[in-house]
Order: sequence, then structure tokens, then C-alpha cells
Amino acid sequence: MNKNKDKLLMKGISKAFPGVKALDKVSFEVISGEVHSLIGQNGAGKSTLMGILNGITHPDEGEIFINEKSVVIDDPNDAFDLNLSIVHQEFTLCNNSTVAENIFLGNEPYNKYGIINYNLMHKKAKELLKSININLDTNQIVGNLNTSQWQIIEICKALAKEPKFIVMDEPTASLDETQIENLFSIINRLKNNGIGIIYISHKLNEIIKISDRITVLKDGKIKQIFEKSKASESLLVQSMVGEKIINKNEATNIFQQQDNILETINLSYSNHFKDISISLKKGEILGLSGLLGSGVNEILRCLFGIIPKNNGEILFANKNVKINSPQDAVNLGIGYIPADRKNEGLIQENSIKDNSVLTIFKKLTKFTFFNSRQASVITDEYIEKLNIRSNNINSYVMNLSGGNQQKVVIAKWLAKNCKVLLFDEPTKGIDVAAKAQIWRLINEFTNSGGSVIVASNEIPELIFGCNRIITMQKLKIVETFDKENFNEEKISLSISTT
Repeated sequence: MNKNKDKLLMKGISKAFPGVKALDKVSFEVISGEVHSLIGQNGAGKSTLMGILNGITHPDEGEIFINEKSVVIDDPNDAFDLNLSIVHQEFTLCNNSTVAENIFLGNEPYNKYGIINYNLMHKKAKELLKSININLDTNQIVGNLNTSQWQIIEICKALAKEPKFIVMDEPTASLDETQIENLFSIINRLKNNGIGIIYISHKLNEIIKISDRITVLKDGKIKQIFEKSKASESLLVQSMVGEKIINKNEATNIFQQQDNILETINLSYSNHFKDISISLKKGEILGLSGLLGSGVNEILRCLFGIIPKNNGEILFANKNVKINSPQDAVNLGIGYIPADRKNEGLIQENSIKDNSVLTIFKKLTKFTFFNSRQASVITDEYIEKLNIRSNNINSYVMNLSGGNQQKVVIAKWLAKNCKVLLFDEPTKGIDVAAKAQIWRLINEFTNSGGSVIVASNEIPELIFGCNRIITMQKLKIVETFDKENFNEEKISLSISTT
């Protein structure tokens, strides 16, 4: 190895939580000027390992070395002092502060009088945003922005610390294709500048494209290490899951053309979407796809009563309805699985059981008495059905992996016996096996009489899972594809800006 290269080594790292051995003598390294990717199923131990590197979690045993010198990382400040930086999968932003203030949070520039130099802060923030080809007003309040913009701020926060090593945990989860290409250009520039990058993603095509080395973590242990030239998607899946390949989930629902359950007529709202007329039939899986800002995600939020409409009509079971709040939607039998499951889909400080029966709390309560036993029975049923990995239904949801948290969100709506489910980016940030399970659940739901709208930019998933796909650009519908006309290239071109 080149003596001029910096080296970060995590050696023999172990960590146990009650009932779970999260990491078992894991050794992982990254050197300057390389991208070393870390992959594995949800719950494999990736987040725990990176939490230890960032000082959020303390290992039970093992050491961390930088350039063969043992270092101690007791908290994130220690990591910062060692020139380690992380782009979190979960956003760690202050919603009441500006973009610039968030980018330099804890790293603020001061003038000679010890006062924060806001002019310099905004100047540097603009330079960072410009470096990744993003035009974002640094004076905007972060709480008024969307999830994609939050992700961009997280990336800039990490870059602002001028790190020697940087962890990118699902950095593209909320980015469109153009922004992903911009990010990859940035990563290559960082590599050329001698920064070592640990890259974590469930998007295997991205992993192969951007990585120099790929390490597979399975059940808290290192399973295999691949050089870029030896890696393929099928080999990575086999190493992660223990099977040769996960079969793509071609739609198996028994959908037949029948009556509409949900319909919109010329639905419009400000600068979010315009003249949207769509129909969802009973038993149908309908895909919506469009890049960031196209209006796809906002349509689902409108149908669930989170944001209003200015014009247009919503029909449910052929009746004109008013959906002015989520409660209106729930009363009709509509459930919503949000893209931001941690902040909008779950109560993180509550248990798996509490979250699973959240939508039927009133049903389980009689004369102010909550039937905890029945709640436990229902939760156990969905833990088994959805294969949620947890040793105790009273465990906090915050301690579950991303894929298992997503299953809990789905469980609470399945318990409600909804007629329509709205899935907003249902497989974002989860592994291939969990994706397969979620699509099987979607099929089971529609086969039992439900209907589903899935908003996603994962075109291959929509093709194999949906009965129809509607594409959007610039707040309007562009094209509708029936199953017999599905074509990945045509659908991708239909959502790309011209």
C-alpha cells in the first residue's frame, strides 16, 4: 500500500443489544482515494458499525485505527476532530434554522470578536451547493423544504467539515437521476483529492458503478469482500441473502378491469400539480412516476388530506368526497405509507405493538379500557406475516432497521382493513429481500380486494409490480402505460426532463 495514503481500520468490532448480536468481530477498512461500499440486508449491522465509527454507539470490543494509531471515538465531536464525517440516512437537521445554519451547525465560522460570521457562512454554503450543481436559497428555513433538499443539505454538512474519510449512508435515496450523476461526479472528485469514502446503499447498480471494493455484511459478520471487477448484482444478492437470486416480483394480483374505487378530475394545487385526472380500479396496482418536482409525491399527500387542492374533484366509490384532513381519508378507508417513515409514519419512542395498532386504537378501547392482550395478538400476527425481525413486540420502533420499520408502517394500515393504500417510495432504503416481501404484501392486499397507488422512480419495480403506470413531468401527467406496453426505456424517457 502507498505510504502516502491514509488508512482507517475498524478491527474486531463487536456489539450486542438485548437479545441481538449486532456485530461479531467485524474488521473493515477504507483507504484514502477509494470508495469502499458496505452492503447487507436490513438488520445486518451496517448502521451499528457506522454508529460506532461516528461515536454514537460504543462497541463492546474491538479497536479503531487511523494510520495504524489507535483512536478513541466516544462521541461525534471525537469523530469530527479525527476528520471523519457522515451523511446520515436519517436526517439530523434543525427545522427552524436556515439552510446555511444547518450546513455549518457545530462548525460555524466566527469573526475576530467571537461572533458568528453569517455573511461568510452563507457565502461558503452557496459555494458548497454550487459545487454539487444545486441551486438552493441558503436563507430558506429547512422545515419548509422537501426530503430531497434535506438530503442535499446533509451532504453539504459533511463536505463542510473537509473530511479525510466520509461515510455516505443511502445518500441517493431522495435524489433524482440527474442529482445522482452530480453526486457521483462529486464522489470522484473527492476520491481524486485523497478522501476515503464508505458508501452504503441498497441500490446494487449504484454500488457496482461507484465502488472500488464492496464488503458484504450478513448477520453481524463479514460475509465476503468483492473487488469492483469481480462484482455483479446476482453475486451480491447471493452473498447478502444466501440465495442465487431474488426473483423479480412480476405482478401476480388477479386484477381485472372493473369499477373505479378512486378517481380525480382536473385536480390542481398551486405549484404542486395541475389538472390531474387519474382513476384507480378495484384490485389494481397503479404506478406513478416522475422526477423530483414533478408533482407525483404531492398527489398522494393531497389524496390523504395532508395538502389541499385548489381545483378539481375527488371521487371515492363513484361519490364526490371532500378530503380536507388525514382523518377524512382514513374514514373513507384510505391509508398512506409516507416516504419519510421515521418522522411521518411512526412514533419512534413507542413500541412495535403501539405503532402496529395505532390505526385501530379506538376499536381496541372500550369504556376507557385498552385491550392490550388483543393488541398483542394482532401485532404478533403481523410480525409473522410481514417477517418483522424483532425479539419483542414491546421493543422501541426506533431500534428497528429501516426495512423492518417500513413493515410496521404497513402493518398498522393492514390492521385497519383499508380499501386503498397509497405507497410513497415504499422500497426506499431497504434491501432486496425486504423489497420482495413488500411487493408480495402489495399483491396480497389487492388480491383480497384492496387497491394500491405506488409512487416511485424505481422503474423496473413498477414494471414488474404494477398493472398501469402513469408518468409525470412539470406538475402534469405525460403518459399512461398499460401493462402490455411496459417498456423501461420509454417510461424512463417519459419522466426525464426535455
